[in-house]
Amino acid sequence: MIELKPINEYCNSTPANSEYQILGHPSGDLGKAIEIALFNEHRFAFYYWLKWNLMNNFEIAPDLISFDWHQDLAYPCDEIKSELENLNLKNKFEISLFTWARLNSLNDDHILAATYLNQLNDIWVVCKQTHFSDWNDEEIIDYQGNKHTVRKFPNKDKLFEQLIKSKVSNLYLDIDLDYFTIENSTSNDKHKFTYMRKKEIEEIFSADCDFMKWIFQRMDGFTIALEPEHTGGISKSLKYLSLLNKILFDGEILHWDCKWKHLPNN
Repeated sequence: MIELKPINEYCNSTPANSEYQILGHPSGDLGKAIEIALFNEHRFAFYYWLKWNLMNNFEIAPDLISFDWHQDLAYPCDEIKSELENLNLKNKFEISLFTWARLNSLNDDHILAATYLNQLNDIWVVCKQTHFSDWNDEEIIDYQGNKHTVRKFPNKDKLFEQLIKSKVSNLYLDIDLDYFTIENSTSNDKHKFTYMRKKEIEEIFSADCDFMKWIFQRMDGFTIALEPEHTGGISKSLKYLSLLNKILFDGEILHWDCKWKHLPNN
């Protein structure tokens, strides 16, 4: 079998079909920068969370704020837990391969896999998945014995009510573009897709709203999953990515002149 390793020490470890960009920090702090990462399949967020933790050397890992139609809260099986415990968290190439080849291709265990490694602190998920009616908090124990709380919310307002009472100081913002669907291939067996109105999306993510102002002050990374299978195809994914781009940025994401819309001089 071929031994998989970088061609040289300068080889880019970024997973295939993913891209990232460095931007000024959305808080306006000129001494800080932030990365935004985009990818087709949601599990690749795992790579970026671990990469950013390695870069920043946080004393406590950031919380995760995730918007997703699905919950994506599958717990890693015993085999994967064992592999996670042996994963070299300082080797980005190894993390990249593990994300692609060993995390669930259904893209539903990346959050709790990262939590099991204590690479995320507490989890806050806004979701529409209705298979589970229990919105009670859950407690997860990581491989070092630390406790993490998983909270699920039906909308942004319910989430923000709890966030403003919390002591969250660092976070990753995560958006799966299938959150912008109402009906999709998971919610019905006819593969019918319906979507949120533009105004609804703008009200959630506008830089002028108190929620995003609060997020911007604490954000340490921003992940966006296109997930075309669950958004109605790649053209729909790109449509809603473009809308999110227009809400948050001047210029185009991944182009050199992209900048936060609310910080025109950054």
